[in-house]
Amino acid sequence: MIKLRISEEKDINSLKELFKNVFDENDEALELFFKRIFKPEICYVCYESDELISMVYIIPTTLNGRKAGYLYAAATKDEFRGAGIMKGLIHYALSITAQEVCITLPASDSLYDYYGGLGFKPLTSNTAEFTRVELKSLEKPFEETELVVGGYCGIRNRVLKDNFLFWNNNFINYAFEYNELYGAKIIKNNYGYAVAYDEGERCYVSEFICDDRNAPYMIHALLNVFSNDKFVFHLSPNQKFFGDKSEPERFAMMKSITGYKPENVYVGLSLE
Repeated sequence: MIKLRISEEKDINSLKELFKNVFDENDEALELFFKRIFKPEICYVCYESDELISMVYIIPTTLNGRKAGYLYAAATKDEFRGAGIMKGLIHYALSITAQEVCITLPASDSLYDYYGGLGFKPLTSNTAEFTRVELKSLEKPFEETELVVGGYCGIRNRVLKDNFLFWNNNFINYAFEYNELYGAKIIKNNYGYAVAYDEGERCYVSEFICDDRNAPYMIHALLNVFSNDKFVFHLSPNQKFFGDKSEPERFAMMKSITGYKPENVYVGLSLE
């Protein structure tokens, strides 16, 4: 017998097992999620008799002050896939939340099609690519100090301004640690922060947060850490310091639950 419900503490071991089997998650990253982010009320589960067969997490956040959810780690056991179980579980989860919109970051092209069938619409973010030589012409050295910003929630809000998923300091610090476990380097200083990956010839900067006037200092810090020949930045539409270099790229999907449909929503510092 199929049963849908909100998860409970007693489900944790089964949730970890399904998480590990479906996503092949790094053990340390898995434990970090359950220690820092997991609460039973953010997870929705499907059981057949006493067996957990499907799960999805809706992490609460806000978008322009309205309640929003980030859909994460949707997973179904192999032998139960193709029967519409996940579709029913997501519909159930969204029907009992108070959120106005739900956003997810599909991990593959096929998942964009899948979520499109559930009413999610594609979002775009801006990307800008530079050579190292180009960035060298934009950088500005600065004097290192002992003082480092303790919480990056405030500067993130100032830089992104509106139409972005709000994350508190707990989630931001969790995301830093999570990304580091998968090879990212986090650059943090008085001017802002950057999350970046060395991908061989290029450096992929998944989030680059600073005020416009401080961008040259952050570029300098980035070049001091990475020696790549090319740099690709993932940016919010509000970040104008790269001028006409930015181009839109499909990134994430959003479903309106109440009819609220903000434009140009930026999804950054998120987990696939």
